Amino acid sequence: MTSALKTLAFATLSAAALLVSAPTVLAVTLDEACTKFAAKMGEAQASGNADQVKTVYSKGSQRIASKFNGATCPNVKAP
Repeated sequence: MTSALKTLAFATLSAAALLVSAPTVLAVTLDEACTKFAAKMGEAQASGNADQVKTVYSKGSQRIASKFNGATCPNVKAP
């Protein structure tokens, strides 16, 4: 086997190994994100800390809007 073929074979095997070991990214739907957001809001409300509730709502709303083109979660009400 020539040096060029060995290099090509090594590069191909290396690329294949990277593809196999790459973590799988799972897409999250808006409904799933809103369900998770609602759960976090419930935890914050259960803590009894009004500042924490406001922070969770603010950050969660911003994250949902940024990831889903300005969408909101109708099942999550502002504190």
